[in-house]
Amino acid sequence: MWESIREELRIAGEQTTTSLGELLRAIPELLVAALVVVVFAGAARVARRLIRTAGRLPQLDPMLRGLLDQLITVGIIAFGVAIALRVLGIDARTIVASFGVAGLIVGFALKDLLENFIAGILILWHRPFRVADQIRIGVNEGIVEAITFRTTALRTPDGVQVLVPNAQILTQAVHNLTHLGARRSTVVLKLPPEVDVERAREALDHAVRGVAGVLASPAPETLLLGLDPDGYELHLRYWTAPDTETAQRVESAVRCTALATLVQLRETAAATGRDGERT
Repeated sequence: MWESIREELRIAGEQTTTSLGELLRAIPELLVAALVVVVFAGAARVARRLIRTAGRLPQLDPMLRGLLDQLITVGIIAFGVAIALRVLGIDARTIVASFGVAGLIVGFALKDLLENFIAGILILWHRPFRVADQIRIGVNEGIVEAITFRTTALRTPDGVQVLVPNAQILTQAVHNLTHLGARRSTVVLKLPPEVDVERAREALDHAVRGVAGVLASPAPETLLLGLDPDGYELHLRYWTAPDTETAQRVESAVRCTALATLVQLRETAAATGRDGERT
């Protein structure tokens, strides 16, 4: 029994000695691998500083800068870890392949999320609209409150928040209502044939210029764009501030002013007709 115990102790001692020897031989490689990781971590910090200085560029949104910061940092450190594993004799390609297969499976499971994420990056990069712009996407219209990597938040004129998926924004026409700083509206008016066209146009142009909210430049204009046996059709065009609420308020005021002007023109035309009959 004692002999078997001594034999087991001898084998355990040899194994311990062998393990310690292998560990001592691997210490230089471990130091080199650790040094590689430290160097690449320092490179990642330098890259982050460069990205922060690039924040002065107008095309880089703060969220996009943060994303690039994280992606570049993770990419540099991951590359350093791969080199460190190579120094230790570990083939990093097997690990990468395993992660690649897992990433492919996750990608199929989160397809919609990834589409919205990539669309969010493109929106933040190209900036078709910014926060505080008023836009219309399909049936949704409102002021942009936030742009994230998944959705764009709109506040409608009714005070309702709408979250539009970013992938949907890239596949539909986006109407930026406030980007150019002004917005044209048109009011269509139908007049009877007894009202003089030129007199109506001059009266409407003069009246609309006095409406609060109508821009002086470009100047309002009234165009004859319709004719039928019962009269003719005038299109009254004018410019206002671009937001929808202002445009609607001004349109209401313009319609009231146009109505009063047309009533006056009809009364003048009727009075002229009566005077002609008396004569």
